[in-house]
Amino acid sequence: RAVSEGLQGKLEELERKAFHLQELCPTRLCPMSQEAQHTLRAWAGLQELLQETRARVEQAGRLRHFFKDYLAMISWTEDTRAQIFSESPGSHGLLEPQCEELERKIEGKLKEFEKLA
Repeated sequence: RAVSEGLQGKLEELERKAFHLQELCPTRLCPMSQEAQHTLRAWAGLQELLQETRARVEQAGRLRHFFKDYLAMISWTEDTRAQIFSESPGSHGLLEPQCEELERKIEGKLKEFEKLA
C-alpha cells in the first residue's frame, strides 16, 4: 500500500507535467515520451489489480462473517436440542415458562436462519 501511494504521488505529478506540456504544445508537437506512456499504462494496470484485490478481500470478509454466523447457529441448535432433551426435575420435561421462552428463541433463530440463507 505504501509503495502504491508513493507511485500514485509520482504518477499524479507526471500527469500534471504531461498536461502542462500538452497546454504548451496544443498541436501535439511535444508528445509524451514512451517512458511516460508506459508508466501510465503500468499504473492503470496496477490500479485494476488493486481493485480486483480489494473486491476479493471484501468477498473473503463476507464469507468469513457468513461462516462465523453459520457456526454460531449450529452451536445454538445443538445447545437447544440438548436443552429440549435434558431431564428436568420431576421428569416432566420443560416447564411451561421455559417452553414459552424456548419457543420465542426458536422463532427468533428461524428468522436469523432465513436471513442467513
